[in-house]
Parts: sequence; C-alpha cells; structure tokens
Amino acid sequence: MSSLEYKDLAPLFDFPRKRILQSMDVYHCPHAVFYNQRDERCITCHQGEECLWMNRNDALIALEEKPIDELKQQLLIAVDYIDANLTPHHLSRRDCDCDNCHWRNRVQQALNKDINTLKP
Repeated sequence: MSSLEYKDLAPLFDFPRKRILQSMDVYHCPHAVFYNQRDERCITCHQGEECLWMNRNDALIALEEKPIDELKQQLLIAVDYIDANLTPHHLSRRDCDCDNCHWRNRVQQALNKDINTLKP
C-alpha cells in the first residue's frame, strides 16, 4: 500500500502543466487542446502526447479521484517530458537549481518517500 496521498502529489502537477502548455502551439488547434481521438488531425498531430497528458491531468480534472499509482505514473511521464526538453548542460543536475531541476527533485523526494515506507 502506498503511503503517498493525493495532497502529496497534486501540487506537483502545476509545474509540468505550465511547461507543457508553454511549449505547445495551441493557436491552430481546432479543439483548443482538448484531444479528440476520432479526429484525424489530433491523431496525426505532432503534439498528440502533450495533448493526451494535459487532458488526463489538467487542473479541471479531478485528480483526487484517480488512484495514487496512476498519479505517480503521470508524474513520471511529466519527468520524462521535462528531461527530454532540458539542454545538455543539465546532464549533471546535482548542483543545478533551475525551476526544472527543482521540480524534478521535489517529485523524486515524494516518490522516494513512498519507496522508503515500503521497505521492511
């Protein structure tokens, strides 16, 4: 059983939401960033994964109704997204205090808290 609660994870979604939306070209989106799985334009759009993540984790979505394991998985996807958009000098993040690395460390601390409570 996870020791994490919704209140531990929910605030961690704000940063990737902001970063993902900043990186998206929403001006030409016919659905205003609401992914439509039946629209060929959405299926072939280069921002499909970002749209899917936003639609699953937007501020209007009731995250508190999702299982903790799903929230953890969605945060890991967001970590991968943030990591993929970092510049090469971020390969050594130990000393970096930029917003991206600070958020990533907060996520890691939250997930490590959960792992440490599962150890015998």
